[in-house]
Amino acid sequence: MPEFLAHLESALARRMPGGDAVGRPSAVMLVLFSRGAVPHLLLTKRTDHLHHHPGQISLPGGRREPEDPDLLATALRETEEEVGIAPEALRVLGRLDDVNTIASDFLMTPWVAVADPLPELRPDAFEIARILEVPVGDLIRADAELPPSPGVRTLRYPLAGEDVWGATARVLRCFCAVLGATARE
Repeated sequence: MPEFLAHLESALARRMPGGDAVGRPSAVMLVLFSRGAVPHLLLTKRTDHLHHHPGQISLPGGRREPEDPDLLATALRETEEEVGIAPEALRVLGRLDDVNTIASDFLMTPWVAVADPLPELRPDAFEIARILEVPVGDLIRADAELPPSPGVRTLRYPLAGEDVWGATARVLRCFCAVLGATARE
């Protein structure tokens, strides 16, 4: 996995993140980790009683709070609050394109980090119904089956027995594009 991470970090450093431009500031963290030398990513299933995006598959994250100095701090704080990964357990590799959540009007800034090793997860029972550990290879295969320019209804990833769509799917699509660029290096 070290070579994979080095190429990914290099690809993230070379790109100029873009994306949507309006919405309430928020940030999410795409956490990578290794299971038996196989790269995985961490997704969460939100509890059904939450006001925003109940029951949906998401990345750890949330809205920027006044005490957050920047959006990276937001992503790190929210990751610790939601799944129990302390900021010092993560090595941030870079960021992806901003994504608007559309329905709830959040502008998400996604960050990519690695947890090596992945600490014991402590999901917040109020917010998190389930943690999904998805092999990156499963994501790449699912992405390869999508149409070249998927619309809102067709940009869906069947991962770990769940339907991943919406803003999370758009973040994963951008991540797959970066991985594709990494593979061509």
